[in-house]
Amino acid sequence: MKDGDETLGWAAAEIKEQALVILKLTAGAYDCTHKPGMEEVFVLDTLLRAAASYGENNGCDRIETAFPDFYDFFKLRGFSTDTAHAFTDMSTIVHYG
Repeated sequence: MKDGDETLGWAAAEIKEQALVILKLTAGAYDCTHKPGMEEVFVLDTLLRAAASYGENNGCDRIETAFPDFYDFFKLRGFSTDTAHAFTDMSTIVHYG
């Protein structure tokens, strides 16, 4: 995700057995060691939704992370969480008209 020449953040994901697996989600220099600020949340949320759209367009029925939830970012968006990752049905993020 860019604003002009400035990179605001990026997401890395893979599709595994009809699941979109988010491997990494970043916003600028944000490193998940503190609660994200408003701008960081905006970038992370936008990237999450873009990744979910990619997964939906490629037949995924659920979303998982390859890392634990940080500061309830995913839980606040309707994901279930455990100590290892966050997970939800695709319909939590991608709404059908």
